[in-house]
Amino acid sequence: MKRDDYHILQDRAAGFVSRMFAYIADLAVIAGIVGVGGGVAALVDSAIESMGFTPNIAMTVIYVWMIPVIVGAYFIMLWSLTGRTIGKWFMGLKVIGSDGTPPSLWRSIVRYFGYVVSAVVFWLGYVWVLVDDERQGWHDHLAGTHVVYDYARRRSGEIYDQYRTRTES
Repeated sequence: MKRDDYHILQDRAAGFVSRMFAYIADLAVIAGIVGVGGGVAALVDSAIESMGFTPNIAMTVIYVWMIPVIVGAYFIMLWSLTGRTIGKWFMGLKVIGSDGTPPSLWRSIVRYFGYVVSAVVFWLGYVWVLVDDERQGWHDHLAGTHVVYDYARRRSGEIYDQYRTRTES
């Protein structure tokens, strides 16, 4: 493989800072999804009340209970379908199994529950990436996944051409 074929970090284990920024971007996307969904639930509540109905439980209450399902679906579906969330895509990262393909649905479910465990114990499962030789968090160890750089997705277009021009000279 020639130097100009791939970025030097292609398929290497992603570091803590890249992963952290991807996670922050994912939280922003999730906040947007949850905010829009909450607005829709509030509108439905208003519409129901304006028709003279008084339900035993409001849609907004039901929606609040659905938030963990929405967050889980976001991560699990994106990991298993594409190997990346929006945040990971933005940061040029991807989640892979030991065979280099996106994790299966089952591995994605295990990884998500590993996310919860990693966060509950004072975020130590995420910080573990800093001390692990293969840069795996607890959730990666549980699910048998790795997070690697994926610069191949950026290999076309004007931005990539400008980058190559700067780095090759």
